[in-house]
Amino acid sequence: MRQVRGVHRATLDDGVEAWFTGSDLAGVQDANLAHHRPHAPERLAAARDAVGAATRTDPATWHLMRQVHGAQAATITADVAPGAEVRDVDIIVTDLLDRPLVVLAADCLPILAAGRHAIAAAHAGWRGIVADVPGALVAALTSLGEDVADLRVVIGPAIGPCCYEVGEEVREAVGRVAPPARSTTLAGTASVDLRTAARTRFAALGVMAVEDAGASGGPAPACTSCGSGWFSHRRDPLSGRQAGMIVRRSAAGPEGG
Repeated sequence: MRQVRGVHRATLDDGVEAWFTGSDLAGVQDANLAHHRPHAPERLAAARDAVGAATRTDPATWHLMRQVHGAQAATITADVAPGAEVRDVDIIVTDLLDRPLVVLAADCLPILAAGRHAIAAAHAGWRGIVADVPGALVAALTSLGEDVADLRVVIGPAIGPCCYEVGEEVREAVGRVAPPARSTTLAGTASVDLRTAARTRFAALGVMAVEDAGASGGPAPACTSCGSGWFSHRRDPLSGRQAGMIVRRSAAGPEGG
């Protein structure tokens, strides 16, 4: 599969493919992948089609979420139509083949996970960390028969503690869940490190295989606010959204056919 600018491949288990998109998607005028302001349906369709071509997935089959900064999980089962949106959740899991799961973000953590049979996509800002998205994600995967020891997680581009200024009450709320996540911005104001918070919770749950995906899809984390090539709501309240996507292929799927 050829590399496309703005579509960054992540590494999980064999048979599982995962990607994070950016704001600089090759060949499109606007790489926003969400129905967020400013809403431009034709540009949105063009961006989704470009990502679909780069990932060999059909956007009509993507399962997206209407995310609400909570920790509710939904399971895609065989009676759910391909491409159905799941509302009022921040975690989506499935053990079905050829069902792409998508999380949208523009500073919050986009989290992708896989076990031996099931996969998951999740969204977590500071509220999601406090609500324990990592714990709910692990619970949803183990409910599908996964063993915690087999889980692998990759965290996509998100705002870093360098830029994520929050109130002291937010820093303390996150700190009670994950003490190492208390931080300060480059300006010396209160901040939280969302990546560290997620890693701390996953480690406490026994999930040790947690990696960061940066601009190259490699181990270097990216800050969406001060880094280039990403949407950031903190930098621009009218920002679009990038995506994290994960799918487990069948032998007869787009990659195997």
